Amino acid sequence: MALLDRVYNSRNSGFDDEGRHSHRIPSTFTEADHQQLKAAGLVPNVFIQWGHDEAIDKLRQSAATVDLRPAADAFVASMVSADLAWLSVLPAAILGRAMPAHAEEPMGGGSCRVCFFNAAAIDVTQAAYLRHLGGGDWGVDQPANGALALAAAIDSPPSSWPKPTPRDVWVFLQVLELLRGLPSTARYSQARTALHKAGLLSVNRPSRCGTVLEALAFIGILQTPEHPGLMTRFTPAIERDRRPSTRVEVPAPLAWWSAKEGLQETLVATLFGHLQRPKAEPPAPSATATARRKTASPAGPRPKSIPGPPAPGSVYAIRFREDLWGAAYCHEVRTDGGGILRGRVEFLDLLSPTPPTAEQVAGIGFRDRLNGERWQTWCGGLDKTPGVKRIAMDVPVPPHGQPMPEHLSKGGASELQRLAGWNFRF
Repeated sequence: MALLDRVYNSRNSGFDDEGRHSHRIPSTFTEADHQQLKAAGLVPNVFIQWGHDEAIDKLRQSAATVDLRPAADAFVASMVSADLAWLSVLPAAILGRAMPAHAEEPMGGGSCRVCFFNAAAIDVTQAAYLRHLGGGDWGVDQPANGALALAAAIDSPPSSWPKPTPRDVWVFLQVLELLRGLPSTARYSQARTALHKAGLLSVNRPSRCGTVLEALAFIGILQTPEHPGLMTRFTPAIERDRRPSTRVEVPAPLAWWSAKEGLQETLVATLFGHLQRPKAEPPAPSATATARRKTASPAGPRPKSIPGPPAPGSVYAIRFREDLWGAAYCHEVRTDGGGILRGRVEFLDLLSPTPPTAEQVAGIGFRDRLNGERWQTWCGGLDKTPGVKRIAMDVPVPPHGQPMPEHLSKGGASELQRLAGWNFRF
């Protein structure tokens, strides 16, 4: 995960020669790093591009081989003790069992109105990474992802599928009790907030809480008579895509559910009735056992930052991505009307695979926009933004043939990484 965190950083994203959304592997990766990913079967930028019928066939055939009881056990185990990716197996299997064989029916955006299929290529490793990161995707937006989730589970021997611990069972049943106890007017956002505040899940992010609720609704445990889950009846993509208003961010049935609808207790009993409720709350695992590993840091020098507030004549090293750095010159410093100390900065004409030094920036001129226009910005947070380090002070202003731009934008130092794309071809 630590290595994949570094690959699937947004700074590494782009499109390859075939127009596929891909991610460059940082040049700071060692041979051992590459071998570790290869041994785990997680080589980035390995794409599949199935046709509609092939994706649906794979999803349906895989789902038919999955026993729902061990899938339900894995779902519950993902609450605390198991990898988050195991949450996706149960809803993916239910989707595949409910999915009818059908001809592709395109709707707006190129997706099938029955199943949401679209023909875009999928990075198999990125799909696995996202499942490990948050518990999705089980095919709610693209049936091919459900097929991939099931294939990954089926590749594991049945004996290796996770069994819920007493703590997993207790947490899952507490989640259900929390939902039963909500005020009748509570909707999705209130349920997510309540679950987050309860702190029950091992990874207690709002997005993670939302994923659990979406999975319960997708299955049919949280549903309404007009908007059922898939164990009640199959609902086509165009129906699941309807929302009560544009402000609602989740699909049906969760978009329409409120606590007055309660839980579909028959489905709860069908899927999870075999679980034995612990007589008392089992102890929570130690924090060290459940904490995610920190992102691995690449080897190599790190810039030493000269402390203190921004000052004219300062040069700041800026990390554009893990293996690419630039620099910006500070012309002047002012406090704006909101009390924010800002420096007027301009990129220097430098790209480096390692953090630049004061010696490197000496005598370097400015870098204009790719269209030839001079550019500067008023930038706050130069002294406290990760990836922005002052490396030199009292540097003479480099010459420039154009005057200072008339109109300057305002922003934070963290935006320099994004804005550099207007000045440099990475």
